[in-house]
Amino acid sequence: MSVSLLRTKLYIPPAPPEAISRPRLLERLSSGLTRKFTLISAPAGFGKTTLLSDWAQRASSGSLRSSPRVAWVSLDRDDNDAVRFWMYAVSALQTVQEGVGETCLEMLDSRGHPPIKAMLTTLINQITGRMEPLVLVLDDYHVIETPAIHESLAFLIGHMPPQLHLVIAGRADPPLPLARLRGRGQVNELRSSDLRFTLGESGVFLNESMGLHLSDDSIAALESRTEGWIASLQMAAVSMQGRNNALDFIEAFSGTHHYIMDYLLEEVLERQEVSVREFLLKTSILERLSGPLCDAATGGGHTHPMLERLLSANLFILPLDEERKWFRYHQLFADLLRNQLHKIHPDMPPVLHRRAGDWFEREGLISEAVAHALAGKDFEHAADLIQTVAVPLISESRLSLPRAWLAKLPQDIISKRPWLCVCMASVHLTAGKFDDVEPLLQRAESLLPIAGAGEPQGTSLDHDRIRNHMMALQATLACVRGDVLRTIELCNRALIHLPDDQPTARCLLMFDLGAAYWMKGELATANRYLDEAAELGMATGNFFIALVVLGYLADIQAKHGHLFDAAETSRRAIRLGAEWGGGEPLPATSYACVSLAQVLYQWNEIDEAIRCVTQGIELSKGGAESVIVVMAFPGLALLSGIRTPENRIAEALGQARRIVSASRNLTVSNMAEAWLARLALLKGDTARASQWAASVIINLADVPDAWLEGPYLTLVRVRIARGEIDGIPEVLEPVRQRAEAEGRMGSVIEILLLQSIALHMQGRADEALAKLGQALARAEPEGYARMFVDEGEPMKELLAMAESSGLPPGYVGALLKKFPLSVLPEAKRTRSAGLSARELEVLRLITAGASNQQIADRLFLSIGTVKKHTDNIYSKLGVHKRTLAISRARELGLL
Repeated sequence: MSVSLLRTKLYIPPAPPEAISRPRLLERLSSGLTRKFTLISAPAGFGKTTLLSDWAQRASSGSLRSSPRVAWVSLDRDDNDAVRFWMYAVSALQTVQEGVGETCLEMLDSRGHPPIKAMLTTLINQITGRMEPLVLVLDDYHVIETPAIHESLAFLIGHMPPQLHLVIAGRADPPLPLARLRGRGQVNELRSSDLRFTLGESGVFLNESMGLHLSDDSIAALESRTEGWIASLQMAAVSMQGRNNALDFIEAFSGTHHYIMDYLLEEVLERQEVSVREFLLKTSILERLSGPLCDAATGGGHTHPMLERLLSANLFILPLDEERKWFRYHQLFADLLRNQLHKIHPDMPPVLHRRAGDWFEREGLISEAVAHALAGKDFEHAADLIQTVAVPLISESRLSLPRAWLAKLPQDIISKRPWLCVCMASVHLTAGKFDDVEPLLQRAESLLPIAGAGEPQGTSLDHDRIRNHMMALQATLACVRGDVLRTIELCNRALIHLPDDQPTARCLLMFDLGAAYWMKGELATANRYLDEAAELGMATGNFFIALVVLGYLADIQAKHGHLFDAAETSRRAIRLGAEWGGGEPLPATSYACVSLAQVLYQWNEIDEAIRCVTQGIELSKGGAESVIVVMAFPGLALLSGIRTPENRIAEALGQARRIVSASRNLTVSNMAEAWLARLALLKGDTARASQWAASVIINLADVPDAWLEGPYLTLVRVRIARGEIDGIPEVLEPVRQRAEAEGRMGSVIEILLLQSIALHMQGRADEALAKLGQALARAEPEGYARMFVDEGEPMKELLAMAESSGLPPGYVGALLKKFPLSVLPEAKRTRSAGLSARELEVLRLITAGASNQQIADRLFLSIGTVKKHTDNIYSKLGVHKRTLAISRARELGLL
């Protein structure tokens, strides 16, 4: 959607005729060019714009010792949209440096979420390639309240090329890293104490510029009362013009700034003709003034001469362009005029705002028209206007203006218009306020039959289009909540009715379908939809979708067992996210970070895995955090099972548990509980894992869907840990076959390892080694390591047997080196249940599935001695057979 720009905001405002030269401050500005940026921060009325305008005009004419090219932007509250802000800034630079920023403007005008930092990176590179020094002035920056703009400006300052200098002027310090910049000597500051008129400057201003003939004592008295505040000195000077006794006026002139301004305003207004006074009051509602706009607002005609008259009379009006077609009041003066308007004509502001809004609407400046409709409390008309532009803005992720507009509309206005309910639901969904979305969509649905009565076909409120938007939002909401079947149903319904000219909506629906099938475990189908979503995302400039899709595709590659491909896809997404974000990763790279963390974990690169998973969760905050923690939960649980000085994982896991609990999604909660049970097993807490096993309804005879495979295999592990291994290898076989048929090689390897452990515990050593051999053959090409290590001592013993039996010695040897000295907690390693060292050796061989004869041969003992050791073990552990001895030994942490 194109942004309409007011070119007058890019002109350096002419210095008012009464302005005086201030060499000391001009020198401060010029000498500050050696630093990164200049900050001019002072309350209203201290002459910030006048000083900057004088300096900029002198620099442009080459009359300063350092005369850079000066680009200027006069900001207002409508510039709180990041795209609009930077379009003005880049356009300003183009007024003084031909060729700079063309690519940047194209990026900003692209569909989808504009990559601001990527645009700034391009701009920085373009400026770096030029020799001429440039200055960008951002005047009235205090009106900017959008965090994204502050962050992008901080990025620019942090990477400022030496050819560029930034000047920020405003009433308050901007939320930028000022302390760091001050510490590095990179900021030039002018504050109210610098800007106040000195006694000498006050004299020159009052007597020479304003034509008064005050004595030195009178000047000193007025300067003392005003404390050099320029605006109040100007108002005092206007009030004193034509008075015979200025001393009386000065003596009565006292009080705080508020009272001074009220007093002077009354004095100034009372001395004007009625027609001038009424014009001032009526036009005070306008941020900018032109003849045609003032004609429309006041209901009069030929008002341009009045604007020239005000300018000649120094009535606090400033020209905005060289042709003197556009003007503005001094902000402080405008505030006071508006207060007087409400006091004198309380019924007039709505009428004036309506007239001004109608003029802006006719001129095609809808944002300004909305602002006046809201200011005039014409909420119905504001709602009409918002409906015409909000949906395109939201679809392009341009949310700041719709969010601000909707926040000012009364709820009863929103709640009776289906489009506005859908728009508000979109805003809530993108902000992660999921619980607020469904009620708004339900309300919109209930309104459609009512809204349809009497409406002509083909209007902007086409109900099919509303329903398509609603279904797309409902599908996305169902997806982030893990409701797979509803997501698929809603997406397919929406796609049936979706026109071909809505690629952004189709991209979102393709992504939702891909994510749903990913959760369902149907990876081939998920891959097909995600590929289409990625292509549409790239084509439409929807970088958010493109990056998220790459994260999901990497996860699918990992599940297929292609770890190297998964790592490359993840790293590509992270590189693109940093490139599009201007060096800083975009939030959407959180998906790729989590996918890469799981690959790094399998490669046993634990430090990097921790860094990636915590970065992914941090990037997702305030957005898709609930989705990211579902993806990250397995990795967090497994990482928590490793003894490490890092406490970030424990904190992240606690945070993830809170988010899952708050989601009220039973499927996701069950998945999380299963991974916590797996964590308990990793820590040797079989009792805790057994509590979980007793609470779930899982029939091991049933082959689970891919989404439920994790809890299923965790239950298998609990049974193995308790020595309940009868039938385990056989019950796992159809599960392995299904995973293999679906191409999920990661699951195939995991199931083969569990089968080999169970077979080994049953004394079926040859079969156990055969299953292990199959797992090794699949795992070695992709470098799997942690999947073996996490199975603990039983796997370590199996691998030792495999090494001696000739299975891939290099890979097996490398795996064995990755096992810690003990995979069990320290507290449990110290318990021996009274077993001797020899009895512990026998117990380990029993666990490895060795027969009495094999134990005798291995330890060079007689069969009788082995049986005696076995009986002692049973007695000390309080059991009567091998499987129970193994289970009890695991509970005590002896293995």
